[in-house]
Amino acid sequence: MSVYDPVKYKQGAIDNWNRVAPDYHKEWAGAGRGPFQSTKELVAAAGIKEDHSVLDLACGTGAVSAQVAARLGPSGTLVGIDFSRGALEIAKIGIPAGHFAEMDAESIGIAAKFDRVLCQYALMFFPEPTSVVTQIASLLKNDGRLAVAVHGTARGVPYFSTIMGPVLRHIPDIRPDGAPTVHRFGEPADLERLLASAGFADVAVKKFVFSYNAGTFDDYWSDYMSTTAASIRSRIEAKGEGVVAAIRREAREAAESFTRNEEVKFPWEVLVATGVNG
Repeated sequence: MSVYDPVKYKQGAIDNWNRVAPDYHKEWAGAGRGPFQSTKELVAAAGIKEDHSVLDLACGTGAVSAQVAARLGPSGTLVGIDFSRGALEIAKIGIPAGHFAEMDAESIGIAAKFDRVLCQYALMFFPEPTSVVTQIASLLKNDGRLAVAVHGTARGVPYFSTIMGPVLRHIPDIRPDGAPTVHRFGEPADLERLLASAGFADVAVKKFVFSYNAGTFDDYWSDYMSTTAASIRSRIEAKGEGVVAAIRREAREAAESFTRNEEVKFPWEVLVATGVNG
């Protein structure tokens, strides 16, 4: 079993996001497809007013920031931070009214206080999520609100597990023991406990189930390998054509239950949680 190194893990994540940001924005975040149907639900849950100061934590290419900016008036302020320079460049172009900075969410160098902090699809990947939510609490004004969105369980998000399940069976050491996973806070109780541990009150978690049309299985496989699995693709392919073919065959079989008229249509479970700074 390979050893999990948080520093190496984070550097790999930065390199990967810098590389895939354009395709990620075009096919996912910018297009509002699949899980990004939750963006409007996340922003609505935050309860943003025109004069609010808002921090979009791990803002990526700006899916959340764009909808926040549309709700703010002239006296409102939007700040977005992310560790991916490539993603930030896309956000800056698309949302000229925002203030964007390259910054690690686990070491936030901001002295300002915010009315709202939003975070979509990043919390589960932080090596130290408890530290992150504690920092968020310190950045919020009294009675300020945090709103986060995370992916659901492996069963609730088969887009990930349909391919990753066979990958892990054939290459069990591809994920270091203890490394963060996409389903880390897929259970509502785990997400509730995390926010409560940082002192947030009135914590509420709402579950949404969206639909994602992945196209044919070949479309799905190609998209998954070029975006979601981009950081491990070379390691998968290094195992040889026989292993790749076996993974692909098992994934195709798993996808059959979601296939209609040769198109793979997945349900996509998303949790949106809110908490008030006490």
